[in-house]
Amino acid sequence: MATTGTKSEGPIKRAIRNAGWLLAGKGAGGFFSLFYLALTARSLGAEQFGIFALILSYGQAVTNLAQFQSWQTVVRYGAMHEADAAPDKLRRIIAFAFLLDLGAALAGTLLSVAGVYLIGGQFGWSRPEQDLAALFCLSLLFGVRGAPTGVLRLFDRFDVAAYAETVLPATRMAGALIAWMSGASIAGYLAAWAVAELVTTGAMWWASVREIRKRFREPVMGPRVRGVVEENAGLWVFAWTTNLNTSLNLVWKQFPVLAVGWAVDAVAAGGFRIATQLVGALNKPTIALARAIYPEFAKLAVVDRAAINRTVLRACLIGALAGVIALIAVLLAGQSVLQLVGGEDYLFVFPVLLILSVAAVFDLSGVAIEPALVALGRPGTVLWVRGMVSIMFAAALAGAVLVYGSLGAAVATAGASLLLLILLYAAFRKQE
Repeated sequence: MATTGTKSEGPIKRAIRNAGWLLAGKGAGGFFSLFYLALTARSLGAEQFGIFALILSYGQAVTNLAQFQSWQTVVRYGAMHEADAAPDKLRRIIAFAFLLDLGAALAGTLLSVAGVYLIGGQFGWSRPEQDLAALFCLSLLFGVRGAPTGVLRLFDRFDVAAYAETVLPATRMAGALIAWMSGASIAGYLAAWAVAELVTTGAMWWASVREIRKRFREPVMGPRVRGVVEENAGLWVFAWTTNLNTSLNLVWKQFPVLAVGWAVDAVAAGGFRIATQLVGALNKPTIALARAIYPEFAKLAVVDRAAINRTVLRACLIGALAGVIALIAVLLAGQSVLQLVGGEDYLFVFPVLLILSVAAVFDLSGVAIEPALVALGRPGTVLWVRGMVSIMFAAALAGAVLVYGSLGAAVATAGASLLLLILLYAAFRKQE
């Protein structure tokens, strides 16, 4: 097996380099997203775009809940086996992650389809719209790509991952253009999003299989996974805990849109979705750093746990600075961007966009804490903190959105982000 990383580089430098590659892919995605988001919002109109946003948010929420975040399992245990020069064990953990992805896809299919017909009426969806949402959920579940993502990050091939990930926004953009030129309805735009997920999954698997073949003489799926639990201490606990942690984090981002659609209307939900997308685009550099730094933490946890503390501090300072810069950008140009993307119909979203940007400052200030705790073998601590905050967030969101609408949802989100930062930091300090 080839070694990963450049030994002369420190973890922060290597993480920033890898974050640069991730950002190259995400940056292209952010550039394209402004175009296909504006195209979709203006083409469908406020009411239809709101329904589109609700179906999209529901599908992504259920998909994220069902998926095993198997890439973290590949990185954590794969780093140990790579350090021990144990290629057979490494191949087995990759195969195990692949089977996790398949199982999650099957379970998620049943969950998503049943959920559409159980709660779809709460969002005002007609029966044809419920059928459309069920089909969309089904297509997203075949976009599971946790195992190949883990392989590329473990082998320090963030450059290859960046190229593969550009397929998603490029395909969405192409699909949105086709839908716009053909005068398609919501179904056409949802089909564009679904095809983009499937094509991106194919690109990620192709890239990861190519890297695997460079390092192993036999196919990765050759070994039996029997015995993988015994040779990887705490494997199931780690896999389930990180899945719940990440699922709570991802569903957290979709849940406010659904709450606004339930309590207010589809137009408000569409506006909240646009605000969420814009804040996410501004935060892509720091999110890329968080994803790039986890493999470094996983490797440091094996050889130099003390260095993690210094790395966390530096990464969090970078994240806080990025958050403040993003907030200033929203203050100066937020209204202009909203008008560019959605037109006059979405200028009402500016206060929501501003409050969500404050929430992003809190999120980015603790960008390295959760990856560090997981790398140190404490995913249970993260799950306990995030689970407790999520319960409080759900209760606050339900009350705030009923009284104050979209603005209440944004305030509840900012408060939950601040509470999560405080509790995660306190948990990390106990590990020092």
